[in-house]
Amino acid sequence: MKELELLRKEIDDIDEQLVRLFEKRMELAVKIGAIKKKMDMAVLDSRREEEVIEKAIDRLKDKKLSEELELFFRNIMDLSKKIQYDRMQKAED
Repeated sequence: MKELELLRKEIDDIDEQLVRLFEKRMELAVKIGAIKKKMDMAVLDSRREEEVIEKAIDRLKDKKLSEELELFFRNIMDLSKKIQYDRMQKAED
């Protein structure tokens, strides 16, 4: 039972870091969205998304996690696009 508690504590610590990093990433996505709006660019940049995924997978030590990591990053990028669209929409209102 002690081992389980220690492992869960380690996950809690990682989750705390993930929350901070997620928030920072979303803040940057908002800034990027503002620049895209000024430059009349589309929110979606498929080429960039593929580059991000490729880089992430290249960084993986355990390549068996490639599929899961790709899904993780696609979800994060979907949330980034959502926040960009939402903020652009609010700016127009």
